[in-house]
Amino acid sequence: MEKTQNKPLVAIRCITYNHEPYIRDALEGFVMQKTDFPFVAIVHDDASTDNTASIIREYSARYPDIIKPIYETENQYSKHDGSLRRIMDDACTATGAKYIALCEGDDYWTDPLKLQKQVDFLESHPDYSMCFHNVLVHEVDGYWKNDLFDINGSGEYSADQILRKWTVPTCSVMIRGINIFNSPLRSNPHYKFGDNVLFLTAAAFGKIYCIDKKMGVYRRNIGGVTVSTNVYQWRLNLIEHTKGLRQVFKNIVSKNVCNECISENYIYLLRISKGNVVGLIKLFLMGSIDGRGAFINDIWRIWIKPMLKTCK
Repeated sequence: MEKTQNKPLVAIRCITYNHEPYIRDALEGFVMQKTDFPFVAIVHDDASTDNTASIIREYSARYPDIIKPIYETENQYSKHDGSLRRIMDDACTATGAKYIALCEGDDYWTDPLKLQKQVDFLESHPDYSMCFHNVLVHEVDGYWKNDLFDINGSGEYSADQILRKWTVPTCSVMIRGINIFNSPLRSNPHYKFGDNVLFLTAAAFGKIYCIDKKMGVYRRNIGGVTVSTNVYQWRLNLIEHTKGLRQVFKNIVSKNVCNECISENYIYLLRISKGNVVGLIKLFLMGSIDGRGAFINDIWRIWIKPMLKTCK
């Protein structure tokens, strides 16, 4: 990645892989931004096998002061050793930017003043560590949705709200300072997903603010890590992930909220495990000693009791 001559105020953090149909929208969203400060976009192509890298080269040639590409010859994400995160953390640190904005290669921004609005807020509110905004949701089947994220107006949002409803669209986020990215709070063997760990880490550093304006588009079911055809395993991952969050962020996240999230996923797995004795035993063994009584109660309520009613 080329070094920037003028220190940018904002660095955009964009990770992309095989996003040929979408990356042009993301890059256009970056270069159309109208600001009174310099900014750059760190665009990391993770060894795409389609024409994603070629499109990035096109834009980096046209906008060399904004688009700062990183091209991999070996896919970093598939290593599962943290290399992708380290590469992006180092690249953002090298820019010296005060703020980091997030947008992956399959999402995009629609408001040319998006960066300016978020910077204006954070500059005038130093007690806030993160600012996000509302988005439109575009399903892979072409449908548009407005209610995927639980955003209820502009204002401060708590760590519990961020965790309970997965309130924050990743492509809307701006974070104050690289220190949040480098925090040890982001490392735990139970974590399965990165986004809400980052948002909760930001919440540990300061307050979180939402601008309730739709300034971008989140493409859903494109094939990201939060979307899986193996729903059973995905739910198991959510349980494990939430246990990690409960342990690490116990000072800012309610234990009850974490337990509700864990319980909901256990109940879902119970419903789809009816008749699968091996699956039920695995679920039982995954639970804590204290939680196994509640687990047995759920089996009675969801599975056995309804069957007894049908026998009457």
